[in-house]
Amino acid sequence: MEFSPNLSLSQKQQLKLSPQLLQSFELMALPLTELQARIKAEIESNPALELPSSWDVSYEHFAQEKQRRETSGVDDTYSDSSSYGSDRGGGYDYEASDRQQKFMENALSLEETLQEHLLSQLGCEQLSEEAYRVGEILITNLDANGFFRENPNDILTEKQAEHLPHLLHLIRQFDPPGVCAKDWRESLVLQAQAKGIGAEDLKHFTALVEDNLELMRANKQAQVAKNLGIEVEELEELYAFLKTLTPFPGQSFSSGPEQYVIPDLSIRNEEGQLVLRMNNSSLPDLAINTEFEGLAEDLGSSDESKKAQQYIKEQIKSANALIFQVQVRNQTLYKVAHILLQEQQEYFLFGPQYIKPLTQKAVAEQLGVHETTISRIATAKYIDTDWGIIPIKKLFSNAVGDEGAELSKQAVKETIRQILEEHQGQKALSDQKISDILKEKGISVARRTVAKYRNELNIDPSFVRGTN
Repeated sequence: MEFSPNLSLSQKQQLKLSPQLLQSFELMALPLTELQARIKAEIESNPALELPSSWDVSYEHFAQEKQRRETSGVDDTYSDSSSYGSDRGGGYDYEASDRQQKFMENALSLEETLQEHLLSQLGCEQLSEEAYRVGEILITNLDANGFFRENPNDILTEKQAEHLPHLLHLIRQFDPPGVCAKDWRESLVLQAQAKGIGAEDLKHFTALVEDNLELMRANKQAQVAKNLGIEVEELEELYAFLKTLTPFPGQSFSSGPEQYVIPDLSIRNEEGQLVLRMNNSSLPDLAINTEFEGLAEDLGSSDESKKAQQYIKEQIKSANALIFQVQVRNQTLYKVAHILLQEQQEYFLFGPQYIKPLTQKAVAEQLGVHETTISRIATAKYIDTDWGIIPIKKLFSNAVGDEGAELSKQAVKETIRQILEEHQGQKALSDQKISDILKEKGISVARRTVAKYRNELNIDPSFVRGTN
């Protein structure tokens, strides 16, 4: 059998992302303060970019404006002076050479914050620059209790997420134990692990913390022991051990100076009409430095001149890329906000109990983009509303209850908060009682779901709340 060479043509579709587009994806996920820091760093290193002299992005500026408005009682129209209490700081791009200096500064601090305490320990570890940055992102994402404000996977790039398991394990070994948890229950389990509790005892301890604490408060030790498959004496020992731990490990540290999250946009009710405004004043109108651009034309043809021309072209290309990426970010954010205004009108008009079920996938389909694009643009972004400054992600919520239900998870959580506020000063409501009250309101939510939503609201269980 003979074989003869043969040529054929075929077509196939293949998506290739340019470095420019990949960087625009990264900028989408940055909160406004970090984007400001990124832009300022690029301007300092790239002579092709111009920064308007009037651009002021300091925290002091926002703090002063906030104090002025509070003192004068004047509610200005939306501007970059809007503020919101938070521990979130600026960017995370630190050099390894700065670590020892940071460690010394933190060690000498009279009132050390939780973040400073953890960062000082992180600085003593032998880590790559990328791994150190991931650790820094995780630590600065913790609230005053030591718990995550947002899911770590939502604030890390795909490449950074490769370091997540190692950094989580590492930071959870730092002092104080129990940090880098999603809530106080997970924190207690982490503290038990740090104490060296055995595997079998840890299993029983976890079940006690997650599902049986209210029964213990009701003195139903026999029932709890049966649920855990252990003797009552063993249960009493576990419960005594539990009382030696703290559910909020970060609260022994200073809360630090008040800092501010700058909202990216506002959606407010103005005389019965919802008005969407972008916070354009917090980002500069970036432009190419024409004098720098013109230098390339004035250079001669020597080898040195050619190198200089190449350098100028590269800097201009980099500057144009940044301008493009910021534009893509802002345009995408505006389009998403416009859909949120339409889909969540009742929330903006009447309040948190009226948040409707809305998924990121549904918004992505309306815009014709991938769901991950919506996830990136919604990460760590804030909207100034008549009901306070809220994370954009709060406006995304799955439906609760039977198929076709019109209530969102966020609306149910807000109803639970309202029920608990109405019963302040009375006997603390159990999760089952809250479930029963919700059912009377026509909202079918199981006890375990109530417990989950209550935890997400950072509201203690009834045995902790007691009788006010």
